[in-house]
Amino acid sequence: MELLAKRSAIDAYIGNPALVSSPCLNHLMDEETVQLIHFPDDPYNSTLTDQGAADYLAENPDAIVFTGLTGNKDAEGYMAIAASQERTAVATFDWLGMYAALFNLEGMVNQIIADTESRYKCSAENAAALTADIKQEDKHKILWANYIGGTGWSMSSCPTWDTAYYCEYAQHCGAEIINRPEGMGFSKQYGSPTVYWYVTDEEFLELGKDAETWIYTGQTFDSVYEDKKETLDQFKSVQNKKVYDIQGQGPHGWFEQRLAEYDVVALDMCTLVGTGNPDSMHQNRWFRNCFDEAIGSSGSCDIPNELDLAYVPAQAVCTPIKAADVSNAVDDSNAVIEIDSDAADDSNAV
Repeated sequence: MELLAKRSAIDAYIGNPALVSSPCLNHLMDEETVQLIHFPDDPYNSTLTDQGAADYLAENPDAIVFTGLTGNKDAEGYMAIAASQERTAVATFDWLGMYAALFNLEGMVNQIIADTESRYKCSAENAAALTADIKQEDKHKILWANYIGGTGWSMSSCPTWDTAYYCEYAQHCGAEIINRPEGMGFSKQYGSPTVYWYVTDEEFLELGKDAETWIYTGQTFDSVYEDKKETLDQFKSVQNKKVYDIQGQGPHGWFEQRLAEYDVVALDMCTLVGTGNPDSMHQNRWFRNCFDEAIGSSGSCDIPNELDLAYVPAQAVCTPIKAADVSNAVDDSNAVIEIDSDAADDSNAV
């Protein structure tokens, strides 16, 4: 909605406002221009939330509620957004066209989609050129994992390159994700059919100690490192201070705004593993070094000037590598990024 300059069409938000990373949308909720349907004393009570949404629709019968597949998608007035079910970053971003169709803005959005995909393909082609002669066993190894307190280590699972978005980014950049072998570890369920797998400290050390880069997919690395320092100091990524979390744009931007900047995330990843254009410089945006960088911020909203403007996400400025450049490439290759204003596309807006 914000990419389409349609903030004014957002009339209410259903859910916890703390999870919204858009500065402009947060301002509109603070000013009560956008109604907030949230019950902080009982935030996980779906019955209470559904009733609040039903009361809103009774007062606003022409409104459309955008919801995910686990929401009240079959209720009257609801429209299910299944972008999370797509297998690739490009396909996920293409859902912007659905929003555009509601406002007859297909032409505008088609251009945004095409330009973003073009930048994404550029970094993939650069990485492919730089890794074409590298054997699979010699590719840069990425550990994608975080610790779940009181349980164990949650690791990536990439049986195919498109199983999850992080599998795609690793493949995109010519790197390899370290996976939990089938049968290793233990599983848990939390009241649903979904099975979650974990490994112990000993198993995690065995699997991840030699990874060059570690992406810690949580917000607790400092406390976990303090608690498990003896074990984690044996990891190459820790020794070389190549551990990154996903708070480069604040604690919640990764789960919203990242989806609008998938070309930038890819360029960030390629930079970390050394497969960006070596003749360019890159300021990492999404992955924060846990040892020497502060948690990022989602920025601010220029009020009132920005409220009616389209959100323009950061754009990866990717320069294609020439054939002659490949032989001169160095491991610390980078690429350029231009950073503009911050916001987030939120699927619970109505």
